[in-house]
Amino acid sequence: MGLFLKGCDWVITQNPDREVLRNSSVSIDDNGTIRDMGITQGSGKDEVIDCRGKVLIPGLINTHTHLSMTLFRGYADDLELQQWLEKKIWPLEKRLTGEMCYYGGLLGAMEMTRTGTTCFVDMYFHMEDVAKATEEAGLRGILSYGMIDPPTQEGKERERKNSLKLLQHVRAMKSPRISFAFGPHSPYTCSEETLLWCRKEAEKENVLVNIHIAETRGEQARFERNKKSREVDYLDKIGFLSDRVLAAHSVWLTKPEVKLYGKRGVRVAHCPVSNMKLAGGSVAPLPEMWEAGVRVGLGTDGPASNNSLDMFDTMKACALAQKVLDMATIDGARAIGKEKEIGSIEKGKRADLVLLDLKEPNMMPIHGRETVISDLVYSASGYNVDTTIVDGKVLMKNRKYSRLDPAKIEEGVSASVRQLML
Repeated sequence: MGLFLKGCDWVITQNPDREVLRNSSVSIDDNGTIRDMGITQGSGKDEVIDCRGKVLIPGLINTHTHLSMTLFRGYADDLELQQWLEKKIWPLEKRLTGEMCYYGGLLGAMEMTRTGTTCFVDMYFHMEDVAKATEEAGLRGILSYGMIDPPTQEGKERERKNSLKLLQHVRAMKSPRISFAFGPHSPYTCSEETLLWCRKEAEKENVLVNIHIAETRGEQARFERNKKSREVDYLDKIGFLSDRVLAAHSVWLTKPEVKLYGKRGVRVAHCPVSNMKLAGGSVAPLPEMWEAGVRVGLGTDGPASNNSLDMFDTMKACALAQKVLDMATIDGARAIGKEKEIGSIEKGKRADLVLLDLKEPNMMPIHGRETVISDLVYSASGYNVDTTIVDGKVLMKNRKYSRLDPAKIEEGVSASVRQLML
């Protein structure tokens, strides 16, 4: 059975012409592919959703987060990054179990489903359990095990085995929605040997390398003291940078470094809310990145450093209207190498779609075609989302989850937090 989204007030296609359709419908085949749109009819066997009073947009793409850190939301607010990590987060993370990360993953998946995110890139620990949560939720995810080098060679080998174990686990799942990336945490927590191993393996396995780069001024200064080089220069010198690298944050970059990103094809996950909250002191130099041809998507970062997985909040913080919506949809798809599958509403693409309710007070009025994009960026909240669809499957309709059990998730999260805080 397919799906027929009937009579949307607006359809924001995000196609190459950035068409905005009025009073249009979208039909989806039983394989989850968009088969037609505009003034069209569905099959007699389709499930029909009445979309009057709603705007249809491509599902939002969160290019950087740490899903299970929902368990730490609000735990260590208003601290600078290094103090936040070393004094608060890393000690608590040592107590995490797979079950805790599973429930944290489910909570994050529930929040993303509720607020219109259909695809995300994640880096954390116990990622087989996060994969299980992602599959149960029905979301699309690129998952990486966060590699941090221990002091011993034996420890480094163990980190590599953990990463390869996740790769094999994801492939054994045979889910069309879940894929793998290598995840060296950062240039300052991983050795040159580990970074180049990830680079080589990513080439071999045809996957991305998900890494944090140049997040704060202090990080950059410490790296320069220790390595006698800036992070990006160092990574390029050792042969790490390539078009497989998805560089989260990338805040403290010089103009030549941005140009180097463009030359090497490096992709960026821009996380403005997290960067400001953790006292990074700045945000990524977006105009220079666009000028250099760098593919940039938006990310929330983890719920402990942002407190929210709502991509509408992140769009508003970035505040560049049409270009911001691009970053959360089609540019986000380009940043993760999936622009041929998702990121826009076009015939033949996967049906990752979101309906927002225009009858809520904060969405009134819509003055016309020329304002509807800015209304979405500046006025909308993720909690205006009414329906979330991934691969043509309805994950939430009329704000009611079809796959997730909020009571079960609340119980599991509460139990996990009680154990963590003992």
